[in-house]
Amino acid sequence: MFGYAKTIRLVILEFLICMAVHVGYVFYKFDVETGIKALIVSIAFAMVSILVSLIIKKPKIVVCTNVLLMILATEYLGVIAKSLAFSAFISIVITASLTIFMEMGYIIYSYVVGMLAALVNYFFFKSYIVSNSGSMFIYSVYLAIYTIASLNLCVIVKYSKNLMLKLEDKVLEAQQANESKMMFLANISHEIRTPMNAICGMTELAAREDNSPIVNEYISGIQSSGKVLLSIVNDILDYAKLESGKFEIVPVNYSLKFLLDDITNMMQIRLSDKQVTLKYTIDDNVPKFLYGDEIRFRQILFNLLSNAIKYTEQGYITIRVSGKQEGDDYRLFVSVTDSGIGIRKDDFEKIFVSFQQVDSRKYRNHEGTGLGLAICKELTILMGGSIHVESTYGVGSKFSFDILQKLAREVEVVSKESLNPKAENKLMVEGGKVLVVDDNRVNLKVAQGLLRTFGLTVDTCLGGKECVEILKDNHTYDIIFLDHMMPEMDGIDTLRVIRGSEDEYLRSVPVIALTANVMDGVREIFIAEGFDDYVSKPIDMIWMNSILRKFIPFDKQR
Repeated sequence: MFGYAKTIRLVILEFLICMAVHVGYVFYKFDVETGIKALIVSIAFAMVSILVSLIIKKPKIVVCTNVLLMILATEYLGVIAKSLAFSAFISIVITASLTIFMEMGYIIYSYVVGMLAALVNYFFFKSYIVSNSGSMFIYSVYLAIYTIASLNLCVIVKYSKNLMLKLEDKVLEAQQANESKMMFLANISHEIRTPMNAICGMTELAAREDNSPIVNEYISGIQSSGKVLLSIVNDILDYAKLESGKFEIVPVNYSLKFLLDDITNMMQIRLSDKQVTLKYTIDDNVPKFLYGDEIRFRQILFNLLSNAIKYTEQGYITIRVSGKQEGDDYRLFVSVTDSGIGIRKDDFEKIFVSFQQVDSRKYRNHEGTGLGLAICKELTILMGGSIHVESTYGVGSKFSFDILQKLAREVEVVSKESLNPKAENKLMVEGGKVLVVDDNRVNLKVAQGLLRTFGLTVDTCLGGKECVEILKDNHTYDIIFLDHMMPEMDGIDTLRVIRGSEDEYLRSVPVIALTANVMDGVREIFIAEGFDDYVSKPIDMIWMNSILRKFIPFDKQR
């Protein structure tokens, strides 16, 4: 159960404790001279035991030797202390201690050695045994107890090993089930996101046309429903990752003010048809720049604000941020207070439980999976914090959470990549040209239409082989957008062919992965394969704006 080295240390420690008890007993009951004699004997046996353990590396030999030395030392001291019968009990203790190996062989070896020592005692100390134990019957009882104890330990070890094997099988089955579930979710996410890219992209393009008010209303409804569906897919994926323990916290430097400005600006749009004011305050002692997982911090805040907006028809929603230094860390305290419908006290325990919504009958028209707050709870725990709720039914609610962050130097946050891309203005490009590669014609049309809104010239092709052929003679593209999942040559295979060329342009042109896979670590996978970055489907225009600003030559940006 423990390893060999740790087990031997425990056995030696037990040996030394037994010796110490005997020596102490001799000093207490007899004169100092006898006590010193017992001490010398104990030290001698202990040194031999330690040397054997250090020199001989075969576990069985070391264990048998130590068992024998312990029994001999205990019995020798027993002769001095007139407690020879105690050696049988010591043998039981030694045998029991060997169960930490979880091997019946060690127990059997120690039992055989112990019984041999008992027979030696019988032949050489028969009269002494009788005088100290009362009779040979008592001594036989001690040995019978030793035998029964050893047999019981063998049974326990066998049962325990069988149980451990069954548990290992169950754990393996659970791991395989988790892997299968994550693979299924990744695949289903890809399959859902691919048509969602078309739906969201086409409605985005349609909304930019000169439509009648009624058509714009229809388009707005489609866009809103698409975002809800995408949010549900994201929640299910996040919950599955949290449940399987594969959720990763990825810290970056970020500006707290940029984050709050951005998320409140997004939420203001959802409050356009409500008489609700939304504002935030940051205590003066809170640093401007922090180091932590900005995306997950944003996700917690987004979920809490979404709930507040969902259940608040008029009044206010307030965000308050404070914090305090804790050694090298900084603990951030955030609260979201609203004047909404509030929560009954009986429902407090339900709100952080997966797939649960309070007042579900009364507010069944409010969409959602009931996963948002459960995800918030798990995320705060992952970031070293917790989340709490205070509420008065019919008056309002206050959700408070804290997370551990670190301080970030301002110079590290000022770079374009680390600033919040949503804070940047819409990019316009003059003379820029990109190539989009995707096996789905609808997705090509969507990408082409969205990229043209930036002023780009957009060429398209339907596969990796066609892309390679185009790039042999055309070196005018500023960026290549390459779909990941394609037949024949997928995105990674196509990239390897491009980067494997001796042509300097092909080795350096920015290649961005287009993917419907949003599982944790996907960016790291693409970067490791040689992509410069990635864009997820459905295409987010703010994300795309950031990618273009990063890779389009500066002299073409307007």
